[in-house]
Amino acid sequence: MNFFSESSYAEGYARRERLLQSVDPRFKLVGTLILIVCIIFVMHVEWILGILGVILLLAVASRVRFSYYLKRVWLFVPLFTAIIVVPAMFNFVVPGQLLLIVLNKGQAIGPLTSPWTIGLTVQGVNAAILFVLRTGAAVSLMVLLALTTPWTDLLASLQSLKVPKAFVMVLGMTYRYVFVLVGIAQEMHFALKSRAISPVTRGQFRSWLGAIIGVLLRRSLETSERVNLAMISRGYDGRVKSITRFHSQPFDWAFLFFLLALGVLLFVVRNLMVI
Repeated sequence: MNFFSESSYAEGYARRERLLQSVDPRFKLVGTLILIVCIIFVMHVEWILGILGVILLLAVASRVRFSYYLKRVWLFVPLFTAIIVVPAMFNFVVPGQLLLIVLNKGQAIGPLTSPWTIGLTVQGVNAAILFVLRTGAAVSLMVLLALTTPWTDLLASLQSLKVPKAFVMVLGMTYRYVFVLVGIAQEMHFALKSRAISPVTRGQFRSWLGAIIGVLLRRSLETSERVNLAMISRGYDGRVKSITRFHSQPFDWAFLFFLLALGVLLFVVRNLMVI
């Protein structure tokens, strides 16, 4: 049930009349994408930290709960980036000045002897920190965009920017029916658990999990076929329909100009520092 409560709670932020919620979704989407592209080219940690500060200020001005927002971003960013970042910190991937020696040359590890000196480098650690902060800033922007924009309006914005209809349709259907599949999985889990007399063993849990996955696969295929036929019979033409009518206001242009100015500033400063 936490999945549904968290989703409905997140959708509530998009319905509030605050700073980002009042911006036209098309302008928010374009500005966010521009800023993400600029973040990719930033080469200094302090500028990424400044961008993160601006993003947090926008989240606070939009009345997004601080702890809830940080948990949705920074709980997963270090976990998924560690697979890429950790090897890059060592001297055999990124050569440079040694910061911490993990293994000296000739040091024995059981029956094996290390032929090289292995350790963390200053350059590797700096690159790892920059990569994590870049990823965190980009994810923070996308999460803030999703939290402050109704899903149908976001899809309609993608459609207005001439994103292929097939991509918009797949994205919308995935978001809609993931809730259906999660609900089916929860019902099956509760049904199996309520019929268990003794505590569930690890072997029983694995068999249950396999059965749930198999049923979900079959139900998803059946549901996709039925939904496709039902949509075609009702005249679906691939376009996203939204009851919201987009009308640009001076504030929308001012917000887009602010993000553009921030992106240009980052790009200019980067070039000046390289020179």
